[in-house]
Amino acid sequence: MIQECVTYDAVDSDCDVSSVAVCAGAGSAVLSGVQADLFITGEMSHHDLLNAVHSGTSVLLCEHSNTERGFLAVLRQQLHALFDGCVEVCLSTRDRDPVVIV
Repeated sequence: MIQECVTYDAVDSDCDVSSVAVCAGAGSAVLSGVQADLFITGEMSHHDLLNAVHSGTSVLLCEHSNTERGFLAVLRQQLHALFDGCVEVCLSTRDRDPVVIV
């Protein structure tokens, strides 16, 4: 159970969550039509967010870039294995989230 949650007038203030849908990056297209109590994604457009909240789904936005970067090292290993080590797969040491909050 979520201990604290932000509620809107269109949403019941009951915060019990029994189903969660997760999508890295921009989740609007992937999560469209999915029934869940909570969406966790990197970003959603304003109107997609309003639609989700209006239909009773809470949304946790974690920033687009941050939800994808954690998987890059795993993807590198998977690609290395897929190509039997015949292809060098590099992971940038300089890459970072382009969004800076000031």
